Amino acid sequence: MYNDEGLYIVEYPGHDAIEVIDKRLGRGMVIRSEAALRFRLELGRAVQSGEGSEAMDDCVDHFGGLLTQRAIYH
Repeated sequence: MYNDEGLYIVEYPGHDAIEVIDKRLGRGMVIRSEAALRFRLELGRAVQSGEGSEAMDDCVDHFGGLLTQRAIYH
């Protein structure tokens, strides 16, 4: 879905899941079901805003409390 110097976001449609890695923090999360749906909606709004990576960062920051897994391999 998205990959830049600060963020990595990938969708796993068969599992109704999204993985988010915040490279700045070295932390990540996998969200499913309703949380994944909400994230998709907010991510879509961020993209439509036309503000680029800043809007993407803001979107991920909103879910920052869920970034609990250490990102070892990303």
